[in-house]
Amino acid sequence: MAMPSWYDIIGLDERSNESCEGIDDTVETILGLIQDEVNAGIDYGRIVLSGFSQGGAVALHTGMRSARPGGGGEGLGLAGICVMSGYLPLASSFEAARGSERTPILHCHGTADQVVNFKAAGLSRDRVTSAQRDAGVPVEDGLYEVRSYPIEHSVSMDELDDVAEFMTRVIPPN
Repeated sequence: MAMPSWYDIIGLDERSNESCEGIDDTVETILGLIQDEVNAGIDYGRIVLSGFSQGGAVALHTGMRSARPGGGGEGLGLAGICVMSGYLPLASSFEAARGSERTPILHCHGTADQVVNFKAAGLSRDRVTSAQRDAGVPVEDGLYEVRSYPIEHSVSMDELDDVAEFMTRVIPPN
């Protein structure tokens, strides 16, 4: 189905998310927004990318794969990434940008989600932690945390409380 705001979705099974026509344009848009914040004096280490469903997928993809402009391939080095009912797009070719392997990730997902199956949270975590392990990052640090909720493809107050706690924990004080 055409998704002009993010990228086109062929389907939500494991193979379908390997075709993400338009995702590069979306990443460039998000990187432009991040750069606007950096230009306004906000450090990369105080920025959290967050999104729900396809927005969460884009947040995870952008935050882990993208390099800083003019940074010689160095990753964004964000404070964190929050994914709500999302997944890792292009998972089979996933490689984290150098330095992004230590980015904390909170992945919240409903166990009764019929749009993006709860299994996507574990598969995303497994792929990212595999890349972290390959980069020498101890995965027992709990950098990729999955939290489940008894909900469908939606957001709950418990989930929002967990997101607020995560952001408080990962965004350093001024």
